[in-house]
Amino acid sequence: MIIIDPEIKKLLHSCSAMNAIRMVTGSFHVFFLFSMGVSISEIAILQMVFSISIFVFELPTGILGDKLGVKQNVILSCFFYALFFPLCTFAPNMYLLIMAEVFYALGACFCSGADSTWIKGLVDRLPSESRESNIYHHYMSYVREVNALMNSVSGVIGVIIVVLIGSYSAAYYLCGVSFIFLVFAFSKIDSVSEKKDVQNIKERFNVYLHTKNALQLLVSTKVGIYYILICGLVVAAMQPVFHFWQPFILNQTGLLNNSTKNQEIVILGGCFFSYSFTKYLFNRYFRKTLLTRYNPMKITLLATIFAAISMLALIFIKGQWLPIVIFTMFHSFFSVPMSQFDSEFFKHLNNNNSNTVLSIVSLLARVFGIVSLLIIGGMAKSLPLSSAFVFSFICILSVIPVTIAWIRYIDKNEENKNGIIGVAE
Repeated sequence: MIIIDPEIKKLLHSCSAMNAIRMVTGSFHVFFLFSMGVSISEIAILQMVFSISIFVFELPTGILGDKLGVKQNVILSCFFYALFFPLCTFAPNMYLLIMAEVFYALGACFCSGADSTWIKGLVDRLPSESRESNIYHHYMSYVREVNALMNSVSGVIGVIIVVLIGSYSAAYYLCGVSFIFLVFAFSKIDSVSEKKDVQNIKERFNVYLHTKNALQLLVSTKVGIYYILICGLVVAAMQPVFHFWQPFILNQTGLLNNSTKNQEIVILGGCFFSYSFTKYLFNRYFRKTLLTRYNPMKITLLATIFAAISMLALIFIKGQWLPIVIFTMFHSFFSVPMSQFDSEFFKHLNNNNSNTVLSIVSLLARVFGIVSLLIIGGMAKSLPLSSAFVFSFICILSVIPVTIAWIRYIDKNEENKNGIIGVAE
């Protein structure tokens, strides 16, 4: 059993806290916008603004992370997240909501790849005798595990604030202030790179060459292609789950438009806690038991298959509580591939350009997300909301053959005793 390094544990907990703070409003954000008079079409516009902003800022922020340090990127991310939440309270003012989405996208871009690169850098500094072949899988599983636990707690806090205080705004202001405090937490954690002179970087750094090299390294082997495809399909599959799960669950349970605001908030909060806490238990079992006995990629394949089955069941089954149970199962199963594909890819990353490589992957995956939102928006005009989740099911199903191909590629290289040719080679 791998013992988590104390300094890395501080970073993992801080990264999980960053995600947990965002999830304080996660169980009711779309519902809040609805209640303030924002329509579904306007929410789709906001998500398009977010996706386009990601597309614009993803690569530049990734390059900055490689050259100025990923620690600085994560801290900047906290500042932009801190701006997003107070601006949301001005709904339904679309101008301020659009500005909020741009800030949220900047927060996501500065953090995208930077947190993982920071974790990987600290893991790579560990003594060789402390490192096992599946060390990245263990650390990323631990992140997913702590994320789920903190999310379940933060979701409950958000619901309590809204129900007891009767104010959505209080929850959003709490998130903004919490991100400011998180800046100080990250500043106390070891960096993975030495401080660099900015003027020297300006003189020597060629953005085009750096980006070109990173892209070439990414697509030089099948591993990079598999990772891009899987990340794109996962992002596309999660668009309906991220943005429309609240009205969908209320509809599947028969409570949409048939209950009071507080009742709906409690139901959504209960669902959020259910899938977050169960995801924590499942990931803990995965890390402590399954990962020590079985091949990580083969477990990931099986979890993806179960996730697809759960999504299919969710689409067709209605009832007061059964959809919540199935939704919880889906999140538990699909949380495994969402972390383990990253872990497998980390084995092939070069630390010198890893943030840029991950940013390119995120950028390409965002293209899948934009296309999926366009498809979902088109379907929404004539089809019920469940059609968006049918699209999600198709995307999850498409991950399975790519995963099988990746596993066969790994097995073939092991049989040839050549090892896996990494992205950095």
